[in-house]
Amino acid sequence: MTQNAEKPRMRPGAPQEVLFAASDENKPSVARPLVLVTRGRVEFLAHCPHCGDWHRHVHLGEVTGPCGTVYRLESKAKTRRAA
Repeated sequence: MTQNAEKPRMRPGAPQEVLFAASDENKPSVARPLVLVTRGRVEFLAHCPHCGDWHRHVHLGEVTGPCGTVYRLESKAKTRRAA
C-alpha cells in the first residue's frame, strides 16, 4: 500500500466548523462552498461531509455529490449591503 493510501482524507486547513453548519438529524448537512470562476461559468466547490472530497456543483441549494451524499450549499452571507 502506498503512503497516500494509508493517510486519512482530511487535510489540515479550514476547521470543520467553518465549512459545515450545525444540522438536525432529519435535515441534510449544510456546506459552505468556495466560488470557482471557470472560463464559461461560475461553479461551487464543496467539501463533502460524508467522504471528505471536494465536489463541484453549478448551483446553490440542495445537491447530490458524486458519492451519493445529499447536502445543502449555502453561502455564508445571505445578503450584502452597500456601505
